[in-house]
Formats: sequence, structure tokens, C-alpha cells
Amino acid sequence: MIYQDHHLLVVNKPAGLVIHPTYKHADGTMWDALLDYLAWQGDDGWQPPLLPDRPEWAGAPAHIQQMLREKQREQYVKEYGPLPRPCLLHRLDKDTSGVVALARTEVARKHLVRQFENHSIVKRYLAVAQKGAPEWACPRTQFTVQRRHAGDRGSIELECEEAQSFSLFTAGEDELLLEGPLQRDPFDRRRCIVGPEGQQAATVVRVLAADEAFALLDVRLVTGRTHQIRAHLAALGYALVGDPVYASPAAPETPQAALRRQFLHSSRLALRRYPDNELTTFVAPLADDLLTWMERYFPSALGALHATTTVSA
Repeated sequence: MIYQDHHLLVVNKPAGLVIHPTYKHADGTMWDALLDYLAWQGDDGWQPPLLPDRPEWAGAPAHIQQMLREKQREQYVKEYGPLPRPCLLHRLDKDTSGVVALARTEVARKHLVRQFENHSIVKRYLAVAQKGAPEWACPRTQFTVQRRHAGDRGSIELECEEAQSFSLFTAGEDELLLEGPLQRDPFDRRRCIVGPEGQQAATVVRVLAADEAFALLDVRLVTGRTHQIRAHLAALGYALVGDPVYASPAAPETPQAALRRQFLHSSRLALRRYPDNELTTFVAPLADDLLTWMERYFPSALGALHATTTVSA
């Protein structure tokens, strides 16, 4: 648990854990573990305050006033009291670790949903990518890369071959805005592609460190589509290290084969809490398996990784 109050829960999800029950994973999920934890913890002792009568009730018979008081109290509890179960507001893939937020009251849920809808919530990820993605990941429709630096913005539209030959390693300190609609691949529903029937998606990428083989990326989601980071990077000709879907099979005894899941970690989540509307950033340290891999195979990026702990979301 990263944070908990009457209105909000923020959890550091481990890799390998399905976030919510599905027909394939009916139990043993993060959701089940969280409900067990809350049941063990018990309620937080919250009680609704004594609410004043409304002026328009004056003069009503006593039993009517009592009924109105009870209905007012019920509505208040419905809005401000604990939900029967916390509301999951966003998701992470099974093998992605890091920050997940849940609302505990209806007013907090509405408060956070508005932020997701207007894209004011900032979700940042740490990822390690390598050059090379399967041919099927080529964009099938308009896919643009906008290079943003010191107020300067230049946008290029990439066809399939151009996208696959793009180099992240030359981005320097520039931010790259990747934009292209994402849809399920009609030939394999387990994966997503940039395609003409997709929903518009935007991803901001910045290279924190790079060597000859790998690039450590700070990734910010503008939208929140399924497999968005993995699919956009694959359209650009890159795959996350260890990705079983969007990367080509790794040869034995290579750094890529040493990682048993994709190198993707939800590192920071910035939102405005309810009720004080205070902008708060929640941080999940890099998962141990990813840190161990980096120390062995990409140690030159460790300095940049540590520097991110002092950077605002």
C-alpha cells in the first residue's frame, strides 16, 4: 500500500498479478488480495455528521420531517460514505508493475473520473526498449512523431518503413509525442496495432539514458488505450525488453532472455485528491526484478534512474 485515506487507495501492484477478475482469472487477483486486506483492516470508523434540516421542511408534519431527514442521511452516506467495494479507476497489464489508484467513496470516484476525462491526471512509466519489432507492428494508418524541444515543435508522419527505421537513440533531451489510433490486431486479438479502425492515442516519450543496445525511457500517457506504450513503441520499430508479445523471441543467454516479463513499470501517478483538491504525486520504486536486471545488463542507466526520484511528475 502506497497511500490510504477515507476517499482514496493507492497500491503498488507487483508484476505477475492480474489486476481484476476475468473469465480466465476468476480469483487470485490483486482485487481479491485488496478486498481481503480491507476486510482484515475493518472500517475506518467514519460516521455521517448530523445534518441540518432544510428551510423548506419547516411546517411539515413531524413524521414527514423525520422521513426527509432519513432520506437526506441516506443520500449523504451514499455520496460520502465508503463504497461497498473500492472503484478501480485504471488498469495495468498483468506483467506491468507499479502505481494503481482506487476510489473509496462516490464523491472521490466522480472527482477522479473528471480528471481522467480531461487528461489532467499524469501517469508516468519507466521502460527499457530495444531496436527491433515484428513486421506486423508496422502502422497501417497515419502515425506521427512530433519532436518537442524548448518550445520548438516539428511533426513528421511516418509510413511503415520509415517508422521501423526511426532512431530513439538520437532523440537526446527532446520529448517525442507519438500519435496514432490503436485497435486490436484482426489477425491476433492478443495484441494491438496502429490501424484505421482504432481509437486515437497519444504517448509522450523521453530518453533518459541509452547505450548501444538499450534505451531507458520516461513515458507519459496522454490517453489510456490497451497496450498503448507497447503498441506505439512497436509501431516505431522498438520493443520493450522481455516483452513476450511485441518483441521477437530472445536468443538464449542474452540480456533479453534474462527478463521474464516486459520492462515496464508504472512509476508515478499525479492527481488531485478529494476533498482538498491538493495535487499529489504517488511514486512506486522500480520493481526489484527490473532493478536487478538493469544493474547487470544496463548499469550506465542507473544514474538517470536515480535522478527520476527527484523529478516532479
